[in-house]
Amino acid sequence: MSYKGNFLRACLFGVVLAFSAGFAGKALASDPLPGDAIGLPPNINIGLYYNVFVGSGTFAPAHGSNISNHSKLSLDVNVFRYVRTFDLGGMTAGAQIVFPINVFLTPAKVGGASLSTQSGFQQPLIGVFAFPINDDADGRSVATGAWVFPPVSSFNKNYLVNPSNNTTTYELEAGFHQILFGDPKGSNLALEAWDEGYFFSNNTNDQAAPGIPATYREQPSDEVRVYLPYVVNPAIGLYVAPGFFQSFGGKQTLAIPAFRAIADTGNRTQISELRFAAGMFVSPTLQVMGVGEYDVAGHGGFLTRSFQIRLAKFF
Repeated sequence: MSYKGNFLRACLFGVVLAFSAGFAGKALASDPLPGDAIGLPPNINIGLYYNVFVGSGTFAPAHGSNISNHSKLSLDVNVFRYVRTFDLGGMTAGAQIVFPINVFLTPAKVGGASLSTQSGFQQPLIGVFAFPINDDADGRSVATGAWVFPPVSSFNKNYLVNPSNNTTTYELEAGFHQILFGDPKGSNLALEAWDEGYFFSNNTNDQAAPGIPATYREQPSDEVRVYLPYVVNPAIGLYVAPGFFQSFGGKQTLAIPAFRAIADTGNRTQISELRFAAGMFVSPTLQVMGVGEYDVAGHGGFLTRSFQIRLAKFF
């Protein structure tokens, strides 16, 4: 059986969408996976499906000790994504769109206090990307991308935990991939690093409490990812990849006109996380990937454990 290239050719700006909401702490985000910084050929289509299970028993406030007693979050995320690549002046580029759906399996709790949760559609993600450097011979490549998340979702200001924050979100990202040891067309160990910056509009349709209108604001945030992907069997694209994730910033506040005040919600997007990914082709055009994530520290949100399965179909 002839399999399609290796695992690096199966990944393209992968998306792992956890949750996005007031007390949730983590922002809606694209999430590059190991191998995403290597370009695909032009003029191909990719359909992807993700199923992500997210759980937590600990809430980490912005200040003070973690709250583990009677804290809980349980969430299932389904993601549908389409990618199209094309040639842009001799450089591979492309466009993509992502539709995520959040389902809270149980009400969220912090220290035994229940937080009202609203399941439904997250904001869609619309992105463009390009690979200005893609040197197969040296195993070196650079990826760049831009996203916009329009404020179209199942947001309901009467719930504390929502599928989105109902803000127009802009993201810029860049990734670098370099083979450290081995043959680019065979088994090899590589270093891959990513940086993503996020900028947010305000949500003027929020509230500080029932009947008290407020404007939600989120400060810019940044995310860094580092992976060490190792291709075990290039014939079937079998690989393993440990990784690390760190996010910064994202302080969230509410401007309350009735009191002429700005309240700090205590929510941030500041997480330190360990990761492990593995995948392979099960047919020439179908790849299966699994990714585990484990938050080891954080401020202003739940510390989560998650596992996702991703299917990628090339056509």
